[in-house]
Amino acid sequence: MTGELAAGCRDWARGNGTGSLLPYVTTVSSLSLHCGDSVGTGRRDKQHLKGTGLVSADTLQLWILGLGHSGTTAFWRSFRRDDRLSCFDEPFTRSLGSCFPQNNSKKTFDEYIVRYGKTPEQFWSMYRTLSPLEELDQEFTPAQEQYLRSIFDLESHVVADEIRLHRHLPALARIFPRTHVIHLWRRASGFVSSNLRPSLGPRGSMLQNWARKARDRYNQSMFWTRRDFPPGLRRDEVTGAHPDSKFGLLLKEAGFDADRIMGESAVIRLLAYWLYHYRFMTTQGPSLLGDAFRTVSYDVFATSPNDTFGELYPWLGLGQPQQDLSFVHPPKPAFQEDTGKWQEAAQVAGFTEQEMAQLL
Repeated sequence: MTGELAAGCRDWARGNGTGSLLPYVTTVSSLSLHCGDSVGTGRRDKQHLKGTGLVSADTLQLWILGLGHSGTTAFWRSFRRDDRLSCFDEPFTRSLGSCFPQNNSKKTFDEYIVRYGKTPEQFWSMYRTLSPLEELDQEFTPAQEQYLRSIFDLESHVVADEIRLHRHLPALARIFPRTHVIHLWRRASGFVSSNLRPSLGPRGSMLQNWARKARDRYNQSMFWTRRDFPPGLRRDEVTGAHPDSKFGLLLKEAGFDADRIMGESAVIRLLAYWLYHYRFMTTQGPSLLGDAFRTVSYDVFATSPNDTFGELYPWLGLGQPQQDLSFVHPPKPAFQEDTGKWQEAAQVAGFTEQEMAQLL
């Protein structure tokens, strides 16, 4: 990012009431390992598909909503292999603001670069983030809503994934009345395990590798008893640690024993966080969207991705293309998945017997 552009972003951030870019713009250098230098995308032009008969729906708006560490990126990448679709990865992620106009190491920002790469000032004027506590809101700010509209309004077939918008489902249904929504969920024990034992990351020097393994050993040893969360995930900011926190109050309103849950371990608080959002989506989704809402198990999808997509494409009104989904692999098993500690923790978190049998 040029000094002139960075300065412009800082000026914008100072005047912006929400989702400030300033902390992210000024830390670009520290994130250099995650942002690539190349802005080339290799994405094929979709114009060649016109008239082929493959696109049967005049327009498509699809949201993939899943909590972090639930397989949303792999699921989104599967749709991205269909050249008829413009697929935008996590519009509200802070790393987009840190990297743009460069790509990230996972090369998931191609579409933003194609859309805004030649007019970065337009991107910075539109781009907004969600703070951790804003994830628990049900409405967007006017600027956040305008940003989302700017992404969807210029393309006819758009897919976007997000890990921060479960509570915003009513707002999405209002802003995009023709949208389809897929609620992607991973088994609760796998979700918690992935959050409390995050990936070791790429191999590095001998010292870095030693640090990676030491960190994982610590995460294993403290798994069932720790109250804090691994750094970087910002789960503590969302869930809080008090029954009168924003999330604690939501738990109370939903009938959870927030006084007990919020004083328990990170495992139990994350299980309650997962269960709250699962129940919210599976009750609100059908009510708001009817048949335009689907709940998909990532564990089932990862085992048989082609079968899952064989059901989803007719639902979306599209002919299914030939897709190589061999890159999709089943998720790692939960930490100590055979121990009875999972059932004990889930009971405290508010799971019913049926939910433990089907979802844990």
